Amino acid sequence: MLLAGGLVISVAGTVAGALAPKAAAPAAAAVTEASRGEQLFLTSCAACHGPQGLGTVNGPDIQNAGAALADFMLRTGRMPLGDTGAPAQRGTPVFSDSDRQAIVAYVASLGQGPAIPNVVTSGADLAAGRNIFAANCAACHGPAAGGGAIGAGYVAPPLNQADATTVGEAVVSGPGPMPRFSFTPDQLNNLAGYVEYLRNPPHPGGLSSPDVGPVTEGFLAGMTLLVLLVVARWVAVRRGPDEAVAAAEATTPESHEGEA
Repeated sequence: MLLAGGLVISVAGTVAGALAPKAAAPAAAAVTEASRGEQLFLTSCAACHGPQGLGTVNGPDIQNAGAALADFMLRTGRMPLGDTGAPAQRGTPVFSDSDRQAIVAYVASLGQGPAIPNVVTSGADLAAGRNIFAANCAACHGPAAGGGAIGAGYVAPPLNQADATTVGEAVVSGPGPMPRFSFTPDQLNNLAGYVEYLRNPPHPGGLSSPDVGPVTEGFLAGMTLLVLLVVARWVAVRRGPDEAVAAAEATTPESHEGEA
């Protein structure tokens, strides 16, 4: 019995020793990823944001940007900027996926910013998402998510390329003049589902107006009225004053009485 007990203890110690390094592996991997991200950050980002993300005259403080904002900016190609005075607009990503993830890990380690949300649009309630969008997003991004100017030199971008993760990251991190929102996971899923729906909505009645801003219907109506006025003026000039008077007299009641 003593021999068997010793054997069990020996085997248990061996198994525990084998498992201990594996349990610490994720933490070690995260440290390694952040360390590699620090080197990339110092090479490509520190000139504007400072080596610790505290900001400089050329770039803002990003210590509490979190993984969400860092991933949003890098994955959509808004950062790094080629010119410090240029606006941050969607473009082609500069970094590979692995390099981007390393930089994001480093930025996330600098402070207490929001993490990348897990957004799931499968089964989203589009009606609820539409209500959230209309109440919180349409004023800047337009009712059809076509984007538009919001003042002070800022332009809310169109959302025709925004996937679920992009929507979630923007909502929780508030890039640029956009505020941070505190939606529940279900609300965020519904909102992202509706934005995805707007990328290719059905048009059972035929062609739709172009999704280029918040006042497309009024703009088209105004342009149509202007075209009609120009056509009416052109017709009047072509007919001449004498023909116009004759046509008017021909439609008066007196002219019909004379004919009778």
